[in-house]
Formats: sequence, structure tokens, C-alpha cells
Amino acid sequence: MIRQVLVFAVVCLSSGLPLQAATQADGAINDGRDSQGHPIGGAESLVAQAVSETDGITIEELVNLTLSQNKQLEAVRTQRRQTEARLIQAGLRPNPSLDVEHGSDVFFANEGERRYNVSFSQPFELGGKRAKRIQVAKAHGEVIKAQIADTERQFATRVRLLFGEAVGAAAQLDQLEQIAKLNQEMVRIMKVRLDSGDAARVDQHLLLATTNQLEAQRLQVESQLAGLLLDIKTVAGLPPEDRLLLKRTRLPQEIGISQEAAVAMALESRPDLRTARLREALAESEIELAKVQAVPNITASARYTPERNIIEGLLDPVDRIVDSSKLFSFGISIPLPLLNRQQGDIAEAVSLRTRARSERLALEQTVRRDVLLAYQRWEATRRSLEVYTRNVLPENQQSFQIVQLSYRLGESKLLDIISQQRLFLEAQSNVITSQKTYYAAWVELESAIGTLVRAPTD
Repeated sequence: MIRQVLVFAVVCLSSGLPLQAATQADGAINDGRDSQGHPIGGAESLVAQAVSETDGITIEELVNLTLSQNKQLEAVRTQRRQTEARLIQAGLRPNPSLDVEHGSDVFFANEGERRYNVSFSQPFELGGKRAKRIQVAKAHGEVIKAQIADTERQFATRVRLLFGEAVGAAAQLDQLEQIAKLNQEMVRIMKVRLDSGDAARVDQHLLLATTNQLEAQRLQVESQLAGLLLDIKTVAGLPPEDRLLLKRTRLPQEIGISQEAAVAMALESRPDLRTARLREALAESEIELAKVQAVPNITASARYTPERNIIEGLLDPVDRIVDSSKLFSFGISIPLPLLNRQQGDIAEAVSLRTRARSERLALEQTVRRDVLLAYQRWEATRRSLEVYTRNVLPENQQSFQIVQLSYRLGESKLLDIISQQRLFLEAQSNVITSQKTYYAAWVELESAIGTLVRAPTD
């Protein structure tokens, strides 16, 4: 029996077929569960439920879903309606006034004297105040739009990073499950060797300890993947109970632009930098508005006055003369700007412009630094990933297969295969970590530039 198993193992490793298929061809039963009855890479695996090579939602679809359904973004976008309302208010003209006045001598002689005044007045803004208010309101609206675009950039970056973390965790979980399958096959072979007297009991305990350690790691990664999927659903505005299947994305290989071009694109495209420039323009508009506020407004008025007076007779006081008259008058009111010429408001607006300019210059320096650091990190992670995928992983994989085959042929100790398995698993984990780091560096570089440099191909 053990000879047949070893022959099938040799054929399996030499042909590249899964070891599970070889043992099943020998008649061994493998239901995809470990000795404790837990599923190992079967239909119930979280990897198959979370990530797929052909089906599921792509990263770009997930970003679009986030931008359309995230409730925090929805709340931020309500500021657009506020700017529209502010623009409407800025374009309104001053309201007219209607004054009505009545006077009589009812509390005194009560001789029947009466007087009425009905006046209508309309203020007129001078100096282009209304146009300046509209200009300020429009500038404020542009600032809000840029702020919303920057918030959308931050959410897109967040969901892209979560996507990469989830796909990386799924890959790590898949590898742990594959190693767990191999260990289960080793447990089966160990049982055969124990029954035939070709292995010691201490080797069985050592193998079981390693298997249980990998199972503990698998459970930790599985919990991490479940948490990442929940975070993605929360950011994307999806119900927590909904199933989420991510479509694995190929890592882009080249960025196609130099550092200088990346910096130039960032200075042109970053929405937060555009916000800073618009704030500076808004401060300029507020200075102009504060200056025209010093120009006095005029108020034109028209008044209608019907009047009834009682005049006593000169010879006989009993004789009275009733004098009725009607007056229609016009007037203009002009404030004299002798003391208040909006000096404080103008000085405050100039101070805000100076502050906005300083913040814009500081942000430009920060953007240059962010792009350069992100670019250098992307290049470093790309080179590191190439070393792991082209040199480290293939060599460790080949060594692990050789030691594993040697052990099955009885020429190596179990400690050798466990040690080599640990090295191989570490190499695989390093590759996955390098892939996640590379993808995160790519996403952060695009976020630093403020635009997609090259969309990853599916």
C-alpha cells in the first residue's frame, strides 16, 4: 500500500497534478475536511465565496457603486443645494418699503383735524454690489464642488485599498488551505507508515502540531477576510447581509509616466489643490465685495399726504374754516460714508486672501512630496515583487517539492519537510504581501496624482 502511495506521489509531483487527485486515484477518500471536520478549500470555503477569477464585481464597478450609494458622500453632496440657494439669494434685489402714517387731534381739542401719510421707498444698490455678491456665491460654489471631488477621491482610494487587502487576504487564505490539503495527505501517509512500522509516533505528533498551527493561521486570515468584506460593504453602502463577490484584478506592470510628469499631473488634477486655488480666488472676490460695500446706497421715496386742518374765525371763534389739502412729494436719501467705510471688512478679507495663498503654496509642496514618495514606493515594491516572483518563490517551491518527495521515499526526516514547508509558506506569504503592498502603492500613487494613470486590466 505505501509503495503505491509513493508511486502516485512521484507521478503527481513530476507531472504537476494536485496530490489530492493522485491519492483519490489510489482509492483514498478525501471529503475536503480535516480531522476535526472543518472544510478545507471545498465548496464552503470563504475564498470561493469572496473572490473569483471570472465572476463578481470589478474594482471600478465597486468604486462607482461607492460613489453612488455611500451615505456620507450623499450628505456631503447636499452642500451643492446650499450653494445654489446662496447664489439665488445673492442675485435678489433689496425689497421696497411701504409706510402708512395717521395723525389726529382726538386726544387734544378733538376739532376734527386729520392727517395721513402714505410713502413708498425703494433702495438702489450702487457700485455693482449685486454682481459682486453673485461672483462670491459662484466662487463659493466652485469651492464646494472641488471639496466634494476631493472627498470622492478619498473614498475611492479607501475602497480600492480595501479591495486589494481583501483579494490579498483571499489569496493568503487559499494558500493556507492548499497547504492544509497537503498536510492532510501527509497525515494519511503518516498513518500508513505508522501501521507498517516505517515511522515513529513522535513524527505523527510533530506533523499534527504543524497542521494545527496552520489551521489556527487559516482561521485568523479567514476572520480578517470576513472583516474586510464587511468594511467594503459598509463603504459601498451595501447591506451587511448581502453576498459580495470580488473579481480578481491583474496587477498593472508599468505606470508609463516619469516622476516629473506625475508631479505635473498632480498639480493639475488634485482636487484638494484645486480647492486651495479656488479658495484664493474666493478671497479675492470677497475683497472686491467688501470694497464696494463702502459705496453708499440711495433710497428713492414718494409720499402722498392728505391733510385736514381747522382754522378758528378771527371775529367769532365759533366760526371755523376747514382747510383741506393734498400733497405728493418725492425724496432721495443718501448715507454719507464719513466714519464707516468698511475698513474692518476689507482688512479681514485681505487677511483671508493672504492665508489662502499661504495654504495653497504649502499644499503644492505637500503634493509634490506625496507624489515623489508614492512614485518611489511604487518602484521599490515593483522591484521587490519581481525578486519574489522570479527568484525566491520558484526556488523555495522546488526545494519543498524535492524534500517532500524525499520524505515520502523515506530518505528525509519529517523535521526536514516541516522546516522546508515553513520556508515555502513564508515565501508564498511574502509574495502575497508584496502583491498587496504593490497594489496599495499603485492606488496611493494614483490618489497622490489625483487621477487614474492606467486602469488595471481584468
